[in-house]
Amino acid sequence: MTSKELTYHNIIQNQLAGLYDHMTNNLLSWLPTEGYIDEADFTDKQREQVAAVLAIEEEWVLDPEMRAEVTLISWEESD
Repeated sequence: MTSKELTYHNIIQNQLAGLYDHMTNNLLSWLPTEGYIDEADFTDKQREQVAAVLAIEEEWVLDPEMRAEVTLISWEESD
């Protein structure tokens, strides 16, 4: 990796780490760390925050399969 590429790599890595910190500690801080929460119980603000996180992840992780592996949001269908 050239010096310029290494510089860009470090900048992108730091920006992505900052974004994930913001998403976990601000946008999604209301989510329980364990267990399940029903989407039907979300407030409008919580829905907006989840949508913001999904949009940020889509913008930064272009590959849908990789994004599914690293997403902060996991959806489960209930029976």
